[in-house]
Amino acid sequence: MENASDAIIMAGAMLIFVIALTVAVTTFSQARATIDMVAYVSDETNYYEYMDTTNNTAKYRTVGLETIIPTLYKYYKENYTVVFLDRNGKGIKLYETQTDLQLWPKESDSTTIPPIASKYPGMDEKSICSFDLGEETQRMEPWTADAADVKKNLDAFLNGGTFEGYNYSPGFIAEYADDTFRETIGEYSTDTDEDSQNLSSLLDQGIRNNKNKRVIVYQLIN
Repeated sequence: MENASDAIIMAGAMLIFVIALTVAVTTFSQARATIDMVAYVSDETNYYEYMDTTNNTAKYRTVGLETIIPTLYKYYKENYTVVFLDRNGKGIKLYETQTDLQLWPKESDSTTIPPIASKYPGMDEKSICSFDLGEETQRMEPWTADAADVKKNLDAFLNGGTFEGYNYSPGFIAEYADDTFRETIGEYSTDTDEDSQNLSSLLDQGIRNNKNKRVIVYQLIN
């Protein structure tokens, strides 16, 4: 009889434990859902409106360095172009290439590799306002042979430092920490007429032969 009583007590205790565990798990799940909802509501980027532009797939949103930095660290892995423009749509000089112009391939030299696309509005031939591994390889930039060197160059560019003779001072982060940019994302194609604007006028003088290549433009807002 005593054993039966002990068994009932143990069963009751186990039932109470299971009920308590179920309530705890349910409460935790609800709390996590609440936290996720609060985080979502607090993130302004979830409410940015993406608008298709005419005759292309470009989209716009307003971003800061928290978006730009991870984008830059992926440009060489995912093979897209990142362009920086000022408030007037002219290129922001990110650095001046130190490679020899005479060794750059010319448009007439290649039918399979796109020509150098360094001539954005307001840029001379050696002033660079974009990141594109294909272009950098053609210019024979010192970081293009190794992915680790690409990252080291980006580290120096963003934080302020030097890499293989390139001096990035004070650094992109220090210079634009308080600024916002309009981000334009699209694909630039050369299947259309030379005078058409596939990615609005921002890329009018830009990447003409990178067929169906993704382009991300950051234009300074304030």
